[in-house]
Amino acid sequence: TRSPFRPSHPTHVHPRFPCVPPTATSGMDDDEEMTRDDDKRDKDSMEIDKDDAAFVLGRGGATKRKIERVCGAMIDLNERDCRIDVVGTSRQRRLAMDYLSFVIQQRQGPVNIDPDSPRDDLTILAVPGDCVAFVMGRGGQTLRTIEEEWSTLMFFAKPKGAGSDASGEMLMIFGDLRARRGAELKVMSAVEHKKPGHFLHFDAGVPSSLKIQPRCRGDQLPDDSDWDIETVPLSPDDFSYALGAQGSTRRKLAKASGAVLEYVGMLACIAGTKAQRSRCRDYLRWLLKQRLGPVSVDYLDRDDVLAVPVPPQSVGFITGARGETLRTVERNSGTFCFTSSARPEDMVDGVRHDETLLIFCHDKRARDRARDEIEDRIHEHARLQRGGAPRHVGGGDRDTGDRRDRDRGRHDDRYDDRYDDRRGGRDHD
Repeated sequence: TRSPFRPSHPTHVHPRFPCVPPTATSGMDDDEEMTRDDDKRDKDSMEIDKDDAAFVLGRGGATKRKIERVCGAMIDLNERDCRIDVVGTSRQRRLAMDYLSFVIQQRQGPVNIDPDSPRDDLTILAVPGDCVAFVMGRGGQTLRTIEEEWSTLMFFAKPKGAGSDASGEMLMIFGDLRARRGAELKVMSAVEHKKPGHFLHFDAGVPSSLKIQPRCRGDQLPDDSDWDIETVPLSPDDFSYALGAQGSTRRKLAKASGAVLEYVGMLACIAGTKAQRSRCRDYLRWLLKQRLGPVSVDYLDRDDVLAVPVPPQSVGFITGARGETLRTVERNSGTFCFTSSARPEDMVDGVRHDETLLIFCHDKRARDRARDEIEDRIHEHARLQRGGAPRHVGGGDRDTGDRRDRDRGRHDDRYDDRYDDRRGGRDHD
């Protein structure tokens, strides 16, 4: 028989996380004192049997690390003494104990969770029964990959109490708000691929909006929150272009904007704060315009961009064959980069002396890294033109092609790696 799940009272604190020393609380109201107590790091312990200990540890410690990522606490598993020590704030320890309990329950059978008991770390998604195996993947690998990407804890459970009459299998998604919404949209995307139309509303045969299931108690946003999910319908050609090879373009736009971006069917779903969604919407619009021709952006009043002048003769060297060198800069820095077509103020006597490369990202440090790498390549190209020996600068392709390479890659999808997924049409990252 397995030993019961027995959390103990707080004991001494792990030496790596000394407890915050006691401080005077006179003059503080109850909320302030409660907040300060919740921020203190302490240790809770519980006893488990040997089989449970191995299950909690997981292969190579993967399950334990996953729980640590989601709850923010440090978990020390002593297999010899069959004891788990959890170190963190009051909330971190409470979440860790919950998650450990859920994992241990999975070894014995289905996990029972009351969807009507308020939790601010839980999203519940009903998944059609005929799509569960597809969402899980072979040996649960697909679900584990989503957990890894979004730092979530996910498993199917049987809800109990009121609200348990929802159709389909109930997928529990634990984590912070951004992680839960990202993982939820990822699963919805997989279900939509397997069962088209399940999560979409249509208008005249065109996807128009997302079907959002009723939220469980605690998962609703505060009235003053500007967090939301927006959608942008895509044509089949736009979808392939905006997805990219193995989802690379989608990931690039999401990282640069700071928003969550997933494609559910032919619907681009953008989640985040108002500022994040606005950036992602702009980046997606400019990206799709590049498929048809040059893009001109009024960037002077934006706070998410750096403009780098590039000599016309160096544009091909900067972008590389099929734009691969510039794609490498984007991957290295987490930015979204492209050249802007000439504006009147950029012209001198009707001639533009420099191209303008725009570097977009919500993170200034990322923009600076991309600028430094671009400027290094400009200097390298100038040195090569003076007869210097080539040297490695910033990674990627050392192509010295002219402007036509860049234009050909922009306007003809045969030369653009963003179209590599056109036939499959799915993001397998």
